[in-house]
Amino acid sequence: MSNQLSTIKTMVDYAAEKYGDKDFCRFFRDGEMTAKSFNEFKEDCYAVSRYIKNIESRKMHIAFIGNTNYEYVACLTGMICSGNVVVPFAPDISVDEACNLFDDADIEMLFCEEEFSEKAQQISERYNGIRQIVSLGDWRWFDDVFKKYSSDSEYSQLSDVEIDPHSCALIIYTSGTTGERKGVMLSNSNLASNSCYDTYKSRDDDVNLSLLPMHHVFCYACDVLKNLYDGSTVCLNGSLLNLYKNFVAFEPTVARVVPLICKSILTKIKIAERRNPELSPREAADRIVGRRLTRLIAGSAFLSGALIDEFKKYGITARQGYGMSECSPRITTSDFSADNKYSNGVLHGVDDVRVVDGEIQVKGPSVMLGYYKKPERTAEAFTEDGYLHTGDLGYIENNHVYLVGRKKNLIILSNGENISPEEIENKFVDDGIIKEVIVYGEKDSIIAEIFPDEQLAATLNIENIEDEVVKIIDRVNSQLNTDRQIHLFRLREKPFERTSTGKIKRTQFHYTEDEK
Repeated sequence: MSNQLSTIKTMVDYAAEKYGDKDFCRFFRDGEMTAKSFNEFKEDCYAVSRYIKNIESRKMHIAFIGNTNYEYVACLTGMICSGNVVVPFAPDISVDEACNLFDDADIEMLFCEEEFSEKAQQISERYNGIRQIVSLGDWRWFDDVFKKYSSDSEYSQLSDVEIDPHSCALIIYTSGTTGERKGVMLSNSNLASNSCYDTYKSRDDDVNLSLLPMHHVFCYACDVLKNLYDGSTVCLNGSLLNLYKNFVAFEPTVARVVPLICKSILTKIKIAERRNPELSPREAADRIVGRRLTRLIAGSAFLSGALIDEFKKYGITARQGYGMSECSPRITTSDFSADNKYSNGVLHGVDDVRVVDGEIQVKGPSVMLGYYKKPERTAEAFTEDGYLHTGDLGYIENNHVYLVGRKKNLIILSNGENISPEEIENKFVDDGIIKEVIVYGEKDSIIAEIFPDEQLAATLNIENIEDEVVKIIDRVNSQLNTDRQIHLFRLREKPFERTSTGKIKRTQFHYTEDEK
């Protein structure tokens, strides 16, 4: 099937033909739950494609800035179906960063929400490459576009676009956890092959809650493209402020999350259980995540075995997958069987994955074309025989990947010892009172910087958080060799700065030899 579905356009056609009037997307509009079918989604995507082609027939690089909603999903997909190169950005991008990245990506057209219009004007005054800015209105503006450029309109032929599956379709800028941001070039073929597999397939009655930012390929590929192929329904959460209200309203069966959200969900369930002792564990969970949620799929960071076991008590099976933008993004997919439940997922069979000198390396149809306008960085990213350096340390066992840490985060002590900070950090994730932790090297010592969960501490009647943290560090140190033990910890009053996918930005915790 993946050989036939080599573009996003053929995936949209396939989904509409196979699943027709079944609900593809549900969302709230003016307080009412609304649904769009697979057929309607195809029509709306094609209308956007025609609209763009009516503005400019030649291929362009189009920047897209907006909040995640149905129109965003249809617009992003329609842009790709138009044969253009789409470059999505986070809605909170600054003018300075936008100017730098627009110049790097050779942006000629900008689609942005009306609330970004003022910034868009500032960008156009400083970056001369933009030829046109399309300020998107609310859903009524899109509704007019969907109708005016429908398949029975005078513009119907504009969607007859021939697309090269192997040319660049999407540029995703890496989150920059340790500095430089690079534009990852993904083709239609990359995106399609990474979603058209059956190692993991949604059930016929699955309802997915999509709650991560859609400008990141993890959310777009997993919540949109994979469900197009599988034929399951996607519910758009929108703002995280509405997360728990929408869990109950949409009653999803599965949700893709980052571990930080997993921990938040578990904390809220435990608080509900403590406040309502008459409820069974599952009844307490129902009040937080709805009556039907049975599966959580985690990505972007480590999900501890203790969290996996805790969720099971509430009738929820939590598993993790593994990937990176450069792989469109999945390298593994979640395995909901009892075997290997603590792994970072099972290989999905699309790409060839190997381990060399402890590093995970990937080669195959999902792997990026390269970094845009960075041939030297692209060359550095690949081995001589064409495998992508993931930079992740780990091993493969029973077709499952187990991650250990990141090569670039290694702490190198004066005695030559290489220490993976993630191995130490992961020993804290089972302690609910420690909400966030970063381990790093400073002056030949191991330091832990910790942001505690004061709400949970209060619920557990813990009065002295610092004393409790000391006990936890002592427990962690008892599991470590002497040269890996934490020598000093620092408590934070604010959470760590994170990327849009929930990864902590580690730049501030990297030290040169002189600084040490």
